[in-house]
Amino acid sequence: MSNQSWLRGRTVVYNPSSVSTSSVSSTGQKPQGAFSFLSVPKAILRFVWKFIKAIALFIGLIILFFVALGIWSAVKTGDSAPTTLPDSMALTLHMERDFQETTATSQILAMIQKGDAPLTLDDVVDAIDRATKDERVKVLVVKADGGGYNLGQLQVIRDAVLRFKAAGKKSVIFSESYGEGGYGLGIYYLASAFDEIWMQPVGNVAIGGINMQIPFFKDAMDEYGIKAQFFQRKEYKNAMEHMTSNKMSAASRESMESLLTDTASQLIEPIKQSRSKLAPTFDDLLNQGYHTDKAALNAGLIDKLNYEDVMLQAIQKKFSGLKLVSLADYSATHIQDKLERQLLGQHTDNSVAIISVDGMIISGSAKSSPLGDKFAGASDIVTAIEDAANDASVKAIILRINSPGGSPTASETVHRAITWAKTTKKKKIIVSMGSMAASGGYWISTPADKIYALNSTLTGSIGVVGGKLNLQGLWNKLGVKWDVVKYGDNSGMMSFNTPFSADEQKIYESALDNIYDYFITRVAEGRKLTPAQVEKIAKGRAYTGRQALALGLVDDIGGMDTVLDDLAKTYGLASRDDLNLVYLPKVDDPMEILLLMVSERVGLSPLIEKVSSTLAPFMAMGQSSPMVYDNTTNIR
Repeated sequence: MSNQSWLRGRTVVYNPSSVSTSSVSSTGQKPQGAFSFLSVPKAILRFVWKFIKAIALFIGLIILFFVALGIWSAVKTGDSAPTTLPDSMALTLHMERDFQETTATSQILAMIQKGDAPLTLDDVVDAIDRATKDERVKVLVVKADGGGYNLGQLQVIRDAVLRFKAAGKKSVIFSESYGEGGYGLGIYYLASAFDEIWMQPVGNVAIGGINMQIPFFKDAMDEYGIKAQFFQRKEYKNAMEHMTSNKMSAASRESMESLLTDTASQLIEPIKQSRSKLAPTFDDLLNQGYHTDKAALNAGLIDKLNYEDVMLQAIQKKFSGLKLVSLADYSATHIQDKLERQLLGQHTDNSVAIISVDGMIISGSAKSSPLGDKFAGASDIVTAIEDAANDASVKAIILRINSPGGSPTASETVHRAITWAKTTKKKKIIVSMGSMAASGGYWISTPADKIYALNSTLTGSIGVVGGKLNLQGLWNKLGVKWDVVKYGDNSGMMSFNTPFSADEQKIYESALDNIYDYFITRVAEGRKLTPAQVEKIAKGRAYTGRQALALGLVDDIGGMDTVLDDLAKTYGLASRDDLNLVYLPKVDDPMEILLLMVSERVGLSPLIEKVSSTLAPFMAMGQSSPMVYDNTTNIR
């Protein structure tokens, strides 16, 4: 036995000393100035460790106390708020940015914060549709900021506005500028659905089409001696092309131009239909691109050039006794009973589980990164699927997918769980695609009984890409030398310090072939196609939802409202409001709820905000391959 074996399990950090045993004095003492954790009496170490644990427990209890206090005070405050609505009202909605997707966490916020909770996309659409049938609601008034909105969300909201108008109700939209900064075609597409388009003087209407610019880094990387070694299956799988080339390949250009053209038509055709007087000249106006306030008015792009307060006065003058009610308050008056029933476990026989797959799919569990990038952990998704599948009251599972792809093994893990829920537990599986369900996001969609996409959903991208960066040239330029000790001929295959050898590349590419073959097989099985049929439309190519429908990759066009309406009809219910929706994964961690409440800055008393800010550093201490991935820019 080594004379150091007794150290195992006792040291926090152990670095073998280079000092020879002869340097230790005959008394067994270390040279003066040397220090080791081992020199500290065990009793002291035990006392320090117990003290640290006690402090951690104390902090945890404080946090849990204030979470409970915050929830209690928010609910009590909300209960005292008036629940009655005026007999004549205009619903007002301020669109500042994209709306978040509905999740279990957002449901909890809505429960404890009531009207102050952030609106979700489903909240907005449901409230507009409810107002369509509410005789008290006379007008819908939307104020929109600038541009840069998610096109998929704009399409869903626009459809809801058109349904509101079809009921004979008035709709008005106002913006200081449609496209502040130069990109306003998306928000103008939404505006065209309204009866009246107002804009503030000095504003602009920027409808200059869609422009995509993609940077290529190969030449810059060459300057620093960095080589990108990535291999794609197949020619349209361009996720890493910006590092392996200095220009767009012919296949990439073909794919991107097809996406761009179809997306542009999804914006332009509805504008012409809604504003028929504008249709003959709209193409010329789009090519001109940028229109100042009076020019936009004269061209018929807008109807009124005036300020927001003037617009509101005009609406109230037209409808006697009209009161302005925020869409958030209108929504809150309806959802409380439903949320309480859902969150407190009062299920019906027709419960529907909605599972969010938001972000890049990775193995294990995942949370949003500090930089804001979202990840979907396979184990989190699988647990949610299992919970739903094992619940006898759940009749259908909806996977709400907003994902560009990710790990093929993680995607296969989710695929298996969905297949099990469908075949073994006999659950109806529905996929609702958001702005993107490409690559790995499409992989997990394939077992579904029915797939819904939006017209603009980026989907397909049936392919795989993988590889590594070779930094050997960079190290040579910097004078850095690496030496190697290894066991196994290919143990350094994925090292960034050396290029792939011929044998390593052959092995790695065979792995990509294997993944691609599995992907083709999964699509063929799920979509009832032959592998040859899938191969013809695969090759890594991405499509819009409208294109995917024509190719048989999806079954229907529509957002979550369409999915839920169809389910309600299946169960013989009057509307989607009668469905009992259960959002998964459930949020059981009080810390996560508190962090979200702090980030939103709503529903917290000043005392709780101050305490939570003080404890933030301690709270932060507790947060602890090939890709079926598509990095195509989300067109807005």
